[in-house]
Amino acid sequence: MMARVVIVGAVGTLERLTYAVPATIAELLAPGHRVLVPLRSRRVTAIVTEVGDDLDRGGAIPKAIVELLERRPLFDPAHLQLIEFLASYYLAPIGEAFRNVLPSLGRVESRRMFRLARAPNLLAQAAFIPLEREILDALTKRPMTQRQLDSLGEPAEIKRIIERLMADGWIRSRDAMRGRHRERTPGNQEGSIASKGTGPVEPSVHSFEGVSGYPGSSGAELTSEQAAAVSAVTPPIRQRQFEPFLLWGVTASGKSEVYIRLASEALSVKRQVLVLVPEIALADQLVGSFRDRFGPLVAVAHSAQNVAERWASWMAALNGDARIMIGPRSAIFAPIGDLGLIVVDEEHDSAYKQEEGIRYNARDLAVVLGRLSSCPVVLGSATPSAESYANGRRARYRMLQMTRRVKEREFARVEIIDLRQHRAALGRARTTAPIGREASCQTIGPNARVAAIHLPLSCERFDVSEAAVEAAGSVPMADQVPLSQSLIEALRENLASAGQSLVFLNRRGYHNFLQCHLCGNVITCTSCSVSMTFHLRGRILRCHYCGASEPAPEKCFECGGFGLEGQGFGTERLVHALARLFPSARIERMDSDTSGRRGARSAILRGVRCGEVDILVGTQMITKGLDFHNVTLVAVVLADLSLNMPDFRSAERTFQLLTQAAGRAGRGERPGRVLIQTYAPHHYSIRAARDQDYARFIRREMELRRELMYPPFARTALVRIEGYESAHVSETARKVAALLAHAAKLESVRVLGPAPAPIERIKQRYRWQVLLKAPARQELRAALAELASYSAHDGVRVSIDIDPVNML
Repeated sequence: MMARVVIVGAVGTLERLTYAVPATIAELLAPGHRVLVPLRSRRVTAIVTEVGDDLDRGGAIPKAIVELLERRPLFDPAHLQLIEFLASYYLAPIGEAFRNVLPSLGRVESRRMFRLARAPNLLAQAAFIPLEREILDALTKRPMTQRQLDSLGEPAEIKRIIERLMADGWIRSRDAMRGRHRERTPGNQEGSIASKGTGPVEPSVHSFEGVSGYPGSSGAELTSEQAAAVSAVTPPIRQRQFEPFLLWGVTASGKSEVYIRLASEALSVKRQVLVLVPEIALADQLVGSFRDRFGPLVAVAHSAQNVAERWASWMAALNGDARIMIGPRSAIFAPIGDLGLIVVDEEHDSAYKQEEGIRYNARDLAVVLGRLSSCPVVLGSATPSAESYANGRRARYRMLQMTRRVKEREFARVEIIDLRQHRAALGRARTTAPIGREASCQTIGPNARVAAIHLPLSCERFDVSEAAVEAAGSVPMADQVPLSQSLIEALRENLASAGQSLVFLNRRGYHNFLQCHLCGNVITCTSCSVSMTFHLRGRILRCHYCGASEPAPEKCFECGGFGLEGQGFGTERLVHALARLFPSARIERMDSDTSGRRGARSAILRGVRCGEVDILVGTQMITKGLDFHNVTLVAVVLADLSLNMPDFRSAERTFQLLTQAAGRAGRGERPGRVLIQTYAPHHYSIRAARDQDYARFIRREMELRRELMYPPFARTALVRIEGYESAHVSETARKVAALLAHAAKLESVRVLGPAPAPIERIKQRYRWQVLLKAPARQELRAALAELASYSAHDGVRVSIDIDPVNML
């Protein structure tokens, strides 16, 4: 008996190999099993894709599989086909696809580790060449692999030196295993698989007890629209049929309750459920609702878990202990067999797109998996993506609408504040002000109003001294933060009426950058072509692309003068401005700077839920998935940040952000109010968001997309060219563009570029890109096929992003 396998992480001729099946596991082995196989001098993880007696052996006598790592196949037939689709659609090697899919703990492999056998004396050291001494010095500190030692010099030379040092007895080697080597069971923590029985693993008894009357039905009466949605999706669940649905439901219309009722239906026919969310950290309430109804049947898997926790979630799904899996995009590959329902919440969110490695979109893969698993897929959103909306209009998806909020609650009243008029009024006020700059800086007090908030930038000299930070209350913290009089009065009134407020600004930090007013120099990241953001806490500069940080300097690097001033504003500075205006208010900030520590975000949200926070300031994470019944005011400080991005989706993202933000207000008994500050009050996306009119927005957006040949009226691919040497990257980009232009049919495929990426350098790598547009996927793939044989040189990397979301 033979087995064809895919070597996890391998490329080229080593991807698919054939091995002999030992008699001890012949009756157990099936496609989808994770096995350990010999490969050259190592043992590595592979996934079985085919088993049979007549498989092609390639003329050689095959080696035998070393070990079967689980009793049940890790991947069912549907997931195996999904991963094959992943590799094919996104033009990736199949071995690399499996490497991206498996948690790191599941990638078992042996590594040859080199360690020092004996320390050389002084006489021996004198006889070593410099590279030999460097290798021995490195091994004195810790054991190292061949790959780690290769970083010390030319790999072939390193290999020869290692062999010589081993022959002379200075170093020795051993094989070490990493990853989850064997399945763990209560009775045998480290036993081998073959000794654990051959029967299939049945789900735990509690998984199906009382399912017919399961608490997935809360007893709460559904609205007519919720009931219609549940009724539409229930038949394909019961009949094991694939059907994709687009659940277009306004904010607070009760989409989560629909998901829960449908999950209960899937459990009642003894099938499992997958619920995808954009970011698990932003789905606390959805996870809580599912756990309230289904208890221990719910598992959560996400990348923030440690490797053991994530692997445990996978095993719980594989063994049937977890009947409902909730997670972000990577959960699409979790070993959930016999799926009865797939839900993609907030399907429009760009977080479903993987931006490293294989750049897949989990929303699109969910539809593929539903077809392969013969189960319905529900894509839910208050602001569907243009692509999903087009699929609904073309009848590829069945569209379900929920147009009313639960309990017939009114939509929040949305108002637009024109910042152009606001700044003009401030300019007039400044020209008539009788006091000079020095006096105005000294007279700002805690009860200052708008005129004090918009002092000239020179009033706020950047100072990193301890005294300056301690005296923060005496400097105009709110300078240049555009808080209009209308917004300030609305916040004051909401505080007086004991309502809670959300203040949204999609930019973190205190200042956007530091600039010297003497020479004009801006402090930028040494690894990226972006300015560094100043954070008041710790008085540091941080790059938000590569994460580099450094203490903020007192003097300009360029001219040596004391002329550094902060420019722009972020959430940290906004909090200080609000604290000066409302000194008695309890203000919290939630962005990636304050929520990175484990449990920090939950603590902030708990404070809001318990009424311990009056004003919550944050980035877009406060616009997603929050359901606080006492939030009666939402303020958008600057709606133009997303509108002015160099991306054809900028208007769509702006509308989605503003609509989602507005949806946080008025979810309880009290009506809500939303204020949107903008310099573009007449832009169609902002006016449609004011009226919460998705239909009007999408009509206008579709007209522009059709005219400019962008999705959903075209298929796109972005070819990225990256490297450490600018000249090599630009030259390779020109060659790639020429190759694609030659391969493309000019009448159907458009090749745009090459051009530097909007952010030309990140993490010391220069970035260029070429954009391809075509009416159909087949034409696009035909042009991209030419890149398969192209080999980049000089350390330049060429990658392909099918259906790109991030154009930066």
